Amino acid sequence: MSSSKPTLYYALFSPPARACILIAKLIGLDLDLKPVDFAKKEHLSEEFIKLNPQHQIPVFVDTDGEVYVDSHAIVCFIVAKYAQNDNLYPKDLKRRAHIDHRMHYETGVLFQVIKDIVARNIYGGEGEFNQRSLTLCHNAYADLEHFLENGVFVVGNELSVADVSIHTSLVTLDLLIPVEREKYPQIRAWLERMEKLLPENEEINLQGARALQTRIQNCMAENRK
Repeated sequence: MSSSKPTLYYALFSPPARACILIAKLIGLDLDLKPVDFAKKEHLSEEFIKLNPQHQIPVFVDTDGEVYVDSHAIVCFIVAKYAQNDNLYPKDLKRRAHIDHRMHYETGVLFQVIKDIVARNIYGGEGEFNQRSLTLCHNAYADLEHFLENGVFVVGNELSVADVSIHTSLVTLDLLIPVEREKYPQIRAWLERMEKLLPENEEINLQGARALQTRIQNCMAENRK
């Protein structure tokens, strides 16, 4: 089944979905955006599970009908196929390996903090941030601070897909467990740099981050009752 433009199934509260939208905007790729309503359990519908048996967003369906899942796989693919140049995900193997590493950090370290908070504070009935969530979070911040000591972006001095992926998770966490300037000066400077660079950062990224923040805080307030 082919279509004139690629389709992205997304929800704005999801950092990985926002990363795909922002990368597409950065490279000028016009997407057919299809929201998935988790409150209505659309991610568990038969139609959606055919696209992604893991029932997670984002899901990217290319113009030839091929389906791609996982935000990092998606952003690397769309840059390789649709961008005017390879700056965001270069063919240079050394730089690419470092970018891949930062994206594995985002999946395996930074995003795990959000998953831990969601598990405990949305689904686990906890009314305060668990000490384990806080420890995971500050360990993740310390890693990122360290990466940023070597350049103005997460890999050296050029923007890459890794910056966008990490940024969407980080703005979400920053609303819950703030990144303190005294402790993490490099991260704060990088956050400000990214906000100026990202297209529609307020409308897409911050609005989505606030939606997740509100959901978590409302659940925590309920749990405290």
